[in-house]
Amino acid sequence: MTIAAIAIVVTITALWVLATQHLLPARIKWRVVGLALLLGALSPLPILLAFDLGGVIRMPHDPGLDDALAASLGLAAIPEELVKAIAVVTVILLLRHHSVSHNDIEPATAFRLPILCGLGFAAVENIAYSLDVDLATMFSAKFEYPLIVPLARSILASLLHASLGCLMGLFFTRFAVEGRLRWSAAFAGYAAAVIGHAAVNWGLIAAVLILFQSQRKIDQIDVEALASHFLLAAILIPCVVLTAIVSVIIMRRRLRPDRARAEVAG
Repeated sequence: MTIAAIAIVVTITALWVLATQHLLPARIKWRVVGLALLLGALSPLPILLAFDLGGVIRMPHDPGLDDALAASLGLAAIPEELVKAIAVVTVILLLRHHSVSHNDIEPATAFRLPILCGLGFAAVENIAYSLDVDLATMFSAKFEYPLIVPLARSILASLLHASLGCLMGLFFTRFAVEGRLRWSAAFAGYAAAVIGHAAVNWGLIAAVLILFQSQRKIDQIDVEALASHFLLAAILIPCVVLTAIVSVIIMRRRLRPDRARAEVAG
């Protein structure tokens, strides 16, 4: 079962990586893809090894939307997007250092790097959740399918992490340009990803924390009490995904003049 769960995560992640390569007309080298995935996969380790954030911020019995927002920011958005942003910056610095003339990072590459780091992060996170015995037992009892966790997370969680990478990438395209590093662009990319991540988790995190902290079954969650939370999730999550799609469209339009000049020069 463990091997099957890992195989599902790796396979679906590979499909997301292929999709990322086709988001924009210009492809990036596979060794760069591998480097971004590797550093992205390493980025959640400090969070997983440091301490249990779930034990730091506990959800009250009757959580409000303000409680959920605080938990979303403190447990997920701020720390997770920070380690991913550090991974992206590290990749860019390595690429600049090892290039012959320390060239600027091409926009198509800079846009994809946060997406790839996010997919690497999501893969490790998905495997960690899939190997959680209590979680697997809980969902298997409800859905009668033992591999529902790696399958669902590899599709949905990876999509959301990739979407957040699009938001971050739109700003990181201006990070390493004109021979210098624009740290304001990196901070803006991080801030955009934090806002998007908080929006994604805002409506779901109360139910998740209550589920884990009280050791209840899924059927025992009071849906009516959390109705406002679920309604918020139903609104905000599609908005974040749509915003990511818009960022891809914007990026493709930005690259059109560069592609035209390259074709003329060729």
